[in-house]
Amino acid sequence: MANNLRAVIIGASTLLGKELIEELNNSSTGWDLRVAEAADAGGQLIAGGDEAMIVQPLTPDVFDGQDVAFFAESASSTRAHWREAQAAKAAVVDLTSALVAEPRAIVRSPWIDGGNAPDAQTTIVIPAHPAAVMLALVGSRLTSVFGAATLAATVLEPASQLGARGMDELHQQTVNLLAFHSLPQEVYDAQVAFNLQIALGEAAKPGLDKIAEMIGHDLRAIAGETVASAIAMQLVQAPVFHGYTMSVFAQLPENAETATVRDALLSDHIKFAPSGEGQPSNQSVAQETDIGLAVREDAAWRDGGRGYWLWMAADNLKLAARHAVACAEELCAIGAAREGAVEQDG
Repeated sequence: MANNLRAVIIGASTLLGKELIEELNNSSTGWDLRVAEAADAGGQLIAGGDEAMIVQPLTPDVFDGQDVAFFAESASSTRAHWREAQAAKAAVVDLTSALVAEPRAIVRSPWIDGGNAPDAQTTIVIPAHPAAVMLALVGSRLTSVFGAATLAATVLEPASQLGARGMDELHQQTVNLLAFHSLPQEVYDAQVAFNLQIALGEAAKPGLDKIAEMIGHDLRAIAGETVASAIAMQLVQAPVFHGYTMSVFAQLPENAETATVRDALLSDHIKFAPSGEGQPSNQSVAQETDIGLAVREDAAWRDGGRGYWLWMAADNLKLAARHAVACAEELCAIGAAREGAVEQDG
């Protein structure tokens, strides 16, 4: 794949957009970046590596000459402009999941075998939800080593997964509670500050049931039905600003020794805390690109196999950005191979 790929980021001032800029600038692949948002944001400056970048109005010509268009602003913005990116022959990486129903779109994770894979006709990739990626990584690796694994996961949902609006409402609820004032509930339609919820209000945008449905859908797409059907999940809204954490119970065969389990899980994207250090948390993994993991065997559990508790933590925005860049680079490599084949045939 040639260096100096060109990309435009739609929604560069969002929490996820800022992480995308950083990941692209740090990628071993050279990226020339352009940033754009809604027309009224044109002319603003945003940090982009060593230099400030000018935010351009979101007009059709912003996609001209670009290899990839990253959509990270909103579902409505993606639906309004993705065809303009396609008309300019830019591959679409949709981080808003707005295009999941489009016939040429696939939900993808290059880090996991067994799911959807792009081909020469693929021009839209939806990077899988970060929680689905975390679960798929452990589920697929345990299954590949031990032949069978059943997982039950409690997933703690952070406010930052909803972007600045989720963070702002949690912050304001926290401040108002301490001051004994009424709570804003435009986003969650429920109290989330100093609270744990397995369901939000009917007007929540979106509700936990919709988020859980998306995670389950993406999990099946990237890991396959066999792995996905062996993972049960409970989603909980946690009163934290940042970072996914998960408590996962893994039921494994009798021959699953602790050392073998650890070896199976260690990978390019999962790391264990060094000996003597604390267990991973949503704070300790902030700005880390890897998933932190702790493993403990449940010595009291015996039911025809062995049970292990997995505690996982990841910076959801950093993980999502890194994953999206991997999806884009894979898509560009396929496109370059396709163009090379056409030139050779010609």
